[in-house]
Amino acid sequence: MSDLSAKALRTRASLLDAARDELLELGGGLEVGRVAERAGVSVGLIYRYFNSRAGLLAAVAEDFHDRYQAEVMAADPLPGAEDWCSREEQRVRRAVQFVYAEPLAPLLLVSLAREPEVAALEAQRIAENVRQGADNIRRGQAAGQLNASLDPELVSAMILGGMHQALLEALGRSPRPAAEQLSRQLWHFIRGALAPLQPS
Repeated sequence: MSDLSAKALRTRASLLDAARDELLELGGGLEVGRVAERAGVSVGLIYRYFNSRAGLLAAVAEDFHDRYQAEVMAADPLPGAEDWCSREEQRVRRAVQFVYAEPLAPLLLVSLAREPEVAALEAQRIAENVRQGADNIRRGQAAGQLNASLDPELVSAMILGGMHQALLEALGRSPRPAAEQLSRQLWHFIRGALAPLQPS
């Protein structure tokens, strides 16, 4: 995408906007012709940028995950804080707020998650997030704030897997649990996963 001109990037962004609107209006349906009509372009232009309907859907999902990465995983939610737990508790709040505020979240994480292109992208991003989380846990261990006996990759996978399932459950409810309540319960679960291991 870096080789696209500014005009081409704007065109691509407008096509993604039209696709998102179409997905929301149709509850997960996506027809290339309708997206082109909504964006005021030819169908051929969509294929030029995304190759196929599957490519367009994957691009919408990728944009969602890119924004989640920037706003939750890669961001410092509490700049200047030296306490690892305080910072990560705030990150959990950010994650819940992002997913609750994102209209596409229930579609991409629930109903569209079975689409092969969305599932493949999500599996890739989960693996990346597990690695990021493990590095973050190691930083907490190096600072003496987390137990050194914890396996960073396993604990990261448990935490992110638990968060994912809890968010799916919350998104599927009507009404949803309050964001602050969900954040507190998730952090309680995470603190348990980070607790010192007991001798067997």
